Amino acid sequence: MLGKMARGLKDGALALSAKAYINDRFRQYGEVLDCSIDTEACSLSLTAQLSGEREPIVARIEQYRVEADGDERYIVLQRFSCSREWIGLLLTQLFSGKRYKLPSAVSKLL
Repeated sequence: MLGKMARGLKDGALALSAKAYINDRFRQYGEVLDCSIDTEACSLSLTAQLSGEREPIVARIEQYRVEADGDERYIVLQRFSCSREWIGLLLTQLFSGKRYKLPSAVSKLL
């Protein structure tokens, strides 16, 4: 039970950090309203209000993996889905299988 609670706190902290990072980096496209991360299932889900859209979208990284290379850690995004099918297809085309370096503060939580 304690382990599950600790993982929930860790996942919540990661989700808040991801939400702030995405909102800062991609604010011209809209705003992330909610973000959740499940480190046990290696998935991420977010709800975003995109600029010019009436309704929010729900986008999901269905699967990711974390790789270590020496002292560096990387995330590899694998499968995407979205409440707007074309956005899910675009995310898959642009980001699936690519590796991104994680900041050290984030990698320590994973």
